[in-house]
Amino acid sequence: MPDDTSARGPWVVGVKTVHIGRLTVEVTYPAAAGSEAGKQETTYDVRDWLPKNPTQASNFTPIMDSESPAVKPVGGKLFRDLPLDETHGPYPVIIFMHGTASFRIASGTIQTLWASRGFVVLAADYPGLMLADQLCSAGCGCQASGMADYPGDFKAQVDALKAPSGEVAFLMGHVDTNHIGFSGHSVGGCTVAASAGTQGASVIIPLNSTAPTAASTGLKSTMYISGMADTVFAYKTGLSLGNAVCPMAQNAVNDGYNASAGPPDVKKRLVGVTDGGHLTPTDLCQKNAEGNNAITVLHNHHYCGVDAVAIVGLPTLFDCGANGFDWQVGVKDVGYASTAAFEETLQCRDRTAAFANIKTANPTIGDFQEAK
Repeated sequence: MPDDTSARGPWVVGVKTVHIGRLTVEVTYPAAAGSEAGKQETTYDVRDWLPKNPTQASNFTPIMDSESPAVKPVGGKLFRDLPLDETHGPYPVIIFMHGTASFRIASGTIQTLWASRGFVVLAADYPGLMLADQLCSAGCGCQASGMADYPGDFKAQVDALKAPSGEVAFLMGHVDTNHIGFSGHSVGGCTVAASAGTQGASVIIPLNSTAPTAASTGLKSTMYISGMADTVFAYKTGLSLGNAVCPMAQNAVNDGYNASAGPPDVKKRLVGVTDGGHLTPTDLCQKNAEGNNAITVLHNHHYCGVDAVAIVGLPTLFDCGANGFDWQVGVKDVGYASTAAFEETLQCRDRTAAFANIKTANPTIGDFQEAK
């Protein structure tokens, strides 16, 4: 296993799309060595997460293939439906939750990184929170996928892992449900902070969110990671725009960290990415061949609801950072810090050096705090 926790691990990575109750879930996992031979890398089209048959303005024009290129994790090397590596394990589990107006593969790069280093990662589309749901609720004349029930959705996934059957039967006997990590972005981060009492939850990593993590039986570690230029959830000072929809929100990310459970029972850390914006943990800031990001494309085609989502509109939520921040560097920083924390607790690896060198190894990490 590389000591650089932002580097891919020794496993080739497989992915399966499964259904757990009402949830569509992307399961990313360590695959059998060599099983990717002759396979094409998996890619995604963001248009698949737009509403079906919304009411459109008279000046709406369809989005062409060239404007919505195939999306894949940084570095690629993700392959669909490979066999699980059954010669190792059981593998600890990470359950990931996306943010408002997003979808299950929005943070595909870090999900793939985690899987390459020996984790089974579940990332669902959360009804009520997805991009299509938010656009439909903004008056686009289409039907949302369902009401939000995040605690119920988490429980459904944990229960499915404890007794895998159907589409997740391939995990039977190969996952460790006594050691689970939760991570989420934005509202997803606020939600996982409130899930600390979930049975098996050992590590909680909220990304770009301000809600504190309470002490609970079994919780060993928590880490807050955020872009320091986030305009939705403030990093150090000021009220956060996103707190209107964040349960138990504090004023800023730093406040949520300070109010969270800490030593001696819980290791507690805070990581700030210099110039990183609200979307720092995601792959959403990439641009197409014409140099346009997804929101610009939707605007150019006069797509319904873009300016009305979550009251403030998608452009406000689409914060990629300041001063020309490189989104790929941000994803690397988040991957380094989160992987070190997950491996420390869920795999019992000594990551003392990774944390001691975090700012040297990642010059764009401008703040690192560890409670003593």
